[in-house]
Amino acid sequence: MPDNRLYSIAAVARQLDVPESTLHYWKNRFRDHLPCLGEGRGRRFRPEALEIFRAIAEGLGRGMSVDEVKADLADRFPVNVSPIRSPAKPRTVPVAAVAPGPGLEEVAAVFGREMAKVLSTFLRERPTPETALPEGGGPEVAGEIETLREKNQALEAKLGVLESELMRLRKDGRELEKYLVDKIKAALSTKA
Repeated sequence: MPDNRLYSIAAVARQLDVPESTLHYWKNRFRDHLPCLGEGRGRRFRPEALEIFRAIAEGLGRGMSVDEVKADLADRFPVNVSPIRSPAKPRTVPVAAVAPGPGLEEVAAVFGREMAKVLSTFLRERPTPETALPEGGGPEVAGEIETLREKNQALEAKLGVLESELMRLRKDGRELEKYLVDKIKAALSTKA
C-alpha cells in the first residue's frame, strides 16, 4: 500500500533530526528535486522527499558543493516540474480522451524520469564559451579573442591605477579630517 502521508517541514525536521532552518535552506536550494504539494507555509512534502533530504545531508556532510549535490540528485532522483499557473481558462478534455488504462500513472512517471535524466545530462554537457568554438576557431575569431584579451589587460591596468588613486584620496581625506579636528580643538581651547 503506497504511503500517502504528507509532511510539513517541522515533521521532516523531527524525522531526520535536522534543524528546521537547515531544511528551509535545503528546500530553497534543491526545490527541483523535492516532491511537494502546496506553496508557502502550506507546502507539504511527500514521503520520498525524506530520502532526498537524507541524500542532501549526506552530500553536504561529505563536503560536496551545492552544485555537486544537485548533480548527484539529478542522477539519482527525478526532477520535479511545477506547473505555471496562468490566468487563462483551463481547457476541458473529454473524459474518454484521458480514460486511465492499466499502469498509465506508472508509464507517465517513467516517462517523466527519463525526460529529467535527458534534460539534466544536456544541461551538464552544454557548451561553455571555451568549448563552443570549433577547433581552431578561424583566424578572425582568434584575432577577436586576442583583441579582447589586450583590452582586458589594459582595463585591468587602469583599474589598478584607479584603486591606488582611491587609496591615496582616502588617506588624504583622513589626514585632512585630523588636521581640521586639531584646528577646531585648538580654536576652542583658546576661547576657554
